[in-house]
Amino acid sequence: PASRMPLIAATFRRVLIMAALFLAPPSLAFGGGVRFRGVITKNILIAASDSLPSYSIFSSSTSSSALPPHPFISSRTISSIRGGGQRSFSLYNSASSTNELPSISFPESFEERKEDVTVALMSVFAACRVTRHVQPTSSKGIKTISKQDASPVTVGDFASQALALQIIHNQFPNDMFIAEEGSEALQKDEELLKKVLGAVNHVHEGLLDKHQLLSAIDYGQGVNGADDNQQSTGSKRKVWCLDPIDGTKGFLRGRVEGGQYCIALALIEDGEPVLSILGCPNLPLPSTPATTTVPYGLWSEEEVKESELLPSMFSTTRGSLFVAVRGCGCYEISLHEIEKYVLGSDTDREESKAASPTWTRLHVTPNDGSSKPTSQAKFCLGVERGFSDPNGTVLQIAQMVNGPDALTTDSDGLQDIKNSLRMDGQGKYGLLARGDAECFLRLPKEGYVDWVWDVAAGNLILEEAGGTMTDVHGQPIDFSEIGVGRRAKLPDHVKGILGSCGGVFHEALVDDHAKMEQI
Repeated sequence: PASRMPLIAATFRRVLIMAALFLAPPSLAFGGGVRFRGVITKNILIAASDSLPSYSIFSSSTSSSALPPHPFISSRTISSIRGGGQRSFSLYNSASSTNELPSISFPESFEERKEDVTVALMSVFAACRVTRHVQPTSSKGIKTISKQDASPVTVGDFASQALALQIIHNQFPNDMFIAEEGSEALQKDEELLKKVLGAVNHVHEGLLDKHQLLSAIDYGQGVNGADDNQQSTGSKRKVWCLDPIDGTKGFLRGRVEGGQYCIALALIEDGEPVLSILGCPNLPLPSTPATTTVPYGLWSEEEVKESELLPSMFSTTRGSLFVAVRGCGCYEISLHEIEKYVLGSDTDREESKAASPTWTRLHVTPNDGSSKPTSQAKFCLGVERGFSDPNGTVLQIAQMVNGPDALTTDSDGLQDIKNSLRMDGQGKYGLLARGDAECFLRLPKEGYVDWVWDVAAGNLILEEAGGTMTDVHGQPIDFSEIGVGRRAKLPDHVKGILGSCGGVFHEALVDDHAKMEQI
């Protein structure tokens, strides 16, 4: 029937494309290969605009506007068995460019984890792009719904989680995924689903249809994903923990109003965080003017005007990635620089052959009190005081640490800490890691237990920069049960979080909290 002709034609095109790939010379169709640890037979990339979307991580369009081959992975390949022999397929489609792009140079210390870091970084970068695209300039620009815990869910949450988990799952389908959102709300709201799908396709056209988008989101809920029984006997328990937008209220506060949020991703192996990335699209880069504004990160009129003329999504003054690998340090790199390597012009890519990206090794403020006494410690705290400090305990501890004159009255008539900055999301740990602040406290109401995605990524970022994170009693955060039976919460005895540059600063936080408990 005539109604079936488009489907028949599309199927015929796909058959021709597959045939062309299999018959093409190895130099065109295949790359020389390093095997990724995941199950890789699903990752063949087809160089056609209507290729099967489940086989690709990013759009495989061959138009002139298609994404260039991904430089993180351009020299790394995945293996596939065909006709009894083994071939290596390039992870990203190279049809849109004839130029071989070099892989981004990671810090040398990341070499043993390069595979995990590469996929994780791609995942977070994609999520940063889609959330940057949909973040409103003010608090009225995006649809929200309410969850049981009263935090807002946005188009950005769903789009970010779908992209991030799809990319990781494509490479490591046998790993476990724990993430904040489920697809139930989207399944009940066709209009919201269309907006999420539109956001994803704006950034990566043709990557997912609506069914695949829902499936990708639900990987984080254990639907169509691995569980304890699927992970190989004797292998490490690998759990990817994702908060697609940590600091959703900051996200909704708006971009130019300084609203901060981050994409928080951690890989936990056998109960220990081993890799984490915080993607902070709206975070001011070090020593830029927006680091001194109140509220923190506020855009100037000049920055707003300049952003309208930018050819890229991220500027040279805002947008950061923090990356940490256990035992290998914590580093920061600008999203602008990553964007240049991934999506830059031919000129950018030529320049990339002669230059390496700037990875800045991070170190917390010296914590022995020699360069800064505890009385001058800066506190980096959440904006929503009703959640992180419902009883005003943090303010009292600040008076013990900074002295009796530590408090002031803010523009809303509320008491606040003089030497402090407030922002949403785990990006706070990034600021502590790069020495912009020294102390963080999260003391929620009695009975509240933190979800792992709110803590794990920031934990490793801070510790690898030389800082310390503990519970309120000074004990290390216990992640040992995360993923066991799909457990996603910290142990019940963790009543709050203390983070600092360590040393005498952390001792002061623990001691002063103990004094508050005795009052």
